[in-house]
Amino acid sequence: MRFLSARQLCGAALLLLQAQPALSDLSVVATSDDSLKKAGKAIVAPMMKFYEQNQTEGIPGKLTDTWYVAGSMFMTLIQYWQVSGDDSQNKIVSHDLMFQSGENHDFFSHNVSQWLGNDDQMFWGLAAITASETGFPEIDGEPSWTSLARVVFNMQVDRWDTGTCDGGLRWQIWPYQAGYTMKNAISNGGLFELAARLARFTKNDTYADWAEKIWDWSASTPLLQTKRWYVADSTSNEANCKDSGDDQWTYNYGTYLAGAAFMYNYTNGNDKWLKRVNGLLDSSMQKFFPKKFGGNVMSEVACEPILSCDRNQLCFKGYLSMWMAFTAILVPSTAEKIIPKLHGSAEAIGKQCSGKSDNLCGVTWGKTTWDGVQGLEVQMAALGGITASLMVSKTQQPKTIDDNPDAKETQIPTSGDSDPSEPAPIETADRAGAWILTVIMIAAVTGAVGWLVKS
Repeated sequence: MRFLSARQLCGAALLLLQAQPALSDLSVVATSDDSLKKAGKAIVAPMMKFYEQNQTEGIPGKLTDTWYVAGSMFMTLIQYWQVSGDDSQNKIVSHDLMFQSGENHDFFSHNVSQWLGNDDQMFWGLAAITASETGFPEIDGEPSWTSLARVVFNMQVDRWDTGTCDGGLRWQIWPYQAGYTMKNAISNGGLFELAARLARFTKNDTYADWAEKIWDWSASTPLLQTKRWYVADSTSNEANCKDSGDDQWTYNYGTYLAGAAFMYNYTNGNDKWLKRVNGLLDSSMQKFFPKKFGGNVMSEVACEPILSCDRNQLCFKGYLSMWMAFTAILVPSTAEKIIPKLHGSAEAIGKQCSGKSDNLCGVTWGKTTWDGVQGLEVQMAALGGITASLMVSKTQQPKTIDDNPDAKETQIPTSGDSDPSEPAPIETADRAGAWILTVIMIAAVTGAVGWLVKS
């Protein structure tokens, strides 16, 4: 998990408002595509208003005090577009997603790179591979979406750190950041998911090799405990990755679950990956669908019951919803368990999204009226929940390069000595130590400036 500044915490607190007059709920019927599509449109409209209001100085794709949230919003909007046919936001998504790929098309722009975490960049990579898998239109004269996802993958595996804990991604990228000494589930699980999805889309075994490597390393630490299918949030280098931060978050489970589902499909039903899918799925359903809401409505149990979720945590349920939908589609034997959970959540969302005059959505899907929380993040999570039910209705498998040849990997010009367009071989890990030493030298010069940018 990322730590928030006092200003961010205050901003999250301001999301909690006094109860306001409510609209009638959206009356979602989860088995009706028309009902789900109508709900999706009602939820998107205020979400995009929040997006316009919170862009930092009008920079496309850059929200005040955060960067990755817009990337995950584009990921959600692209998936929503595919299953709903609503292309009303495609122009904005296309322009702003490409804009934020930056001057080197690597989602590591100089404007933000001094304070990024690996998980921040990873979400933009997931948005890009989602564009490839859905057939989202390519942009003439620009790299393919697949190429942008690949560059994120290559940059991240170049940061694979064998100098501590025998591997793994650190949470933060730079030594002057507080989270640099931690390795966390969302960074490693997110890279695992990205690798698995690139493997399936491109049919390139290099990505699959890395997916295996990331899974195996994660399972050697407390981050991914396969005996009880428990995903810890973080572990520390100082303890040689033997300790753990044990807060339970939906998106941590979701990254490993989705990645395992893509690997199951890529390996034509390998029993190893089926066991992993079922273990993580059963654990997720037990943890995040509490009996007090009937057992079929998702809850962010670590913060939601006491309304302490920050703006990052408000997003998480939408991700797990869509990643569970992928699992039902790619691993058909799981659909019978998953679909009631997604349908129950979608119908609950319909009741919760009844705030003010704009169908504002709250955080607690299990409450039958709007709970007073508002903002882009809760709208996006709700949209993810609605989108997930549409996904399992369509049962359309994510595309591969065979279905979407326009998304072929293309070379991205680079001014450096290495070409980030080439898939990084498994031996890339051997270069991580030299990379980290270089970072430390750079940080000695730029650290002070980075802290100023961060604050």
